[in-house]
Amino acid sequence: MKYHGFYFNLFKYPMKKVLLENYGHDYAREVIKKSKIVYRKLIEEADDIGDDNPMAYNEMFALAFVAPYIASEKSIPPEIVQEMMRRALYSLRWFFSLTDLNTKRGKKANKKNILKYYKWYTEEKEKLYPTSFKVDFEGEPYEGACYYRITRCPICAYTEKLGVAELMPLFCELDELMISLQHGVLHRKDTIANGADCCDYFITGDRE
Repeated sequence: MKYHGFYFNLFKYPMKKVLLENYGHDYAREVIKKSKIVYRKLIEEADDIGDDNPMAYNEMFALAFVAPYIASEKSIPPEIVQEMMRRALYSLRWFFSLTDLNTKRGKKANKKNILKYYKWYTEEKEKLYPTSFKVDFEGEPYEGACYYRITRCPICAYTEKLGVAELMPLFCELDELMISLQHGVLHRKDTIANGADCCDYFITGDRE
């Protein structure tokens, strides 16, 4: 993929703060410094899924947290990486809270990006980027539901290739947190990371 440092720079402070609290200033500074180099390498060596891919940000987001884990040679346990992720999301809670999944407008906004991607990933695009996300709406619980499912996930495939698949379930858990910040609830049966055929997203408001 084409390198963009936006997400690493966005989350650098909350990641460093968690490291400071657990390991001290020198270690935190060293890991973050190495992580920036590792992050660039991770992005550039990832499968090309298209510079204009509407869902590419998901992988760039996730790799920002894979970077310190690899930079530390896995001396940082997954639980600490998970805390980094949580702090990063909470640092943006003002942004996520702008969407209220209890309203029709909020549900429409939530589904807008996935619909944009669904239309973008044509048969021609799939030939160009065969490892990108695969999305469908099969099994929709009821008409009008904020529902979709992912049947191919490049993040999951890449973490396995990198030997850090143990982080993948943590990324899946982040979906629940992010949706809760949007006043919603994720009702999920399973994930690709757990060996299922798909990651299902069935979302309702938290007051429904």
